[in-house]
Amino acid sequence: NPWLQLAICVLLATAAEIFLKLGAEATADPTNGWSWTGLTGLRSGWVWWGILASVISLFNWLATLKKLPLTIAFPVGQAVHILVPLSSLVFLGEAISSRRWIGIGLVLVGLMIVARPAARLEEKL
Repeated sequence: NPWLQLAICVLLATAAEIFLKLGAEATADPTNGWSWTGLTGLRSGWVWWGILASVISLFNWLATLKKLPLTIAFPVGQAVHILVPLSSLVFLGEAISSRRWIGIGLVLVGLMIVARPAARLEEKL
């Protein structure tokens, strides 16, 4: 099912961002001369989980694109812009400003606008 693959892709991309953030925090060392490169993050298991989630998400994305038009898949895939801030709030304890909440709401409205033609497309398939 391409919609399930797209949902998995979005969830894995969201998880990857959280894992990468955890890894970056775990290996943050401003005294290390190489920290500016990001290579020090490779010492964290969280970073490797993030890389793995990104790779699996990529393969799901490719499989999704075989079955759904890009004009539908890409906008729906932007649900990541809702899920990453919400996951950051829940799992990392990060604050979400009122301006960001407004942005999340606008993305949600945009997704609903895109979802209507996607539902019609699904009926035709």
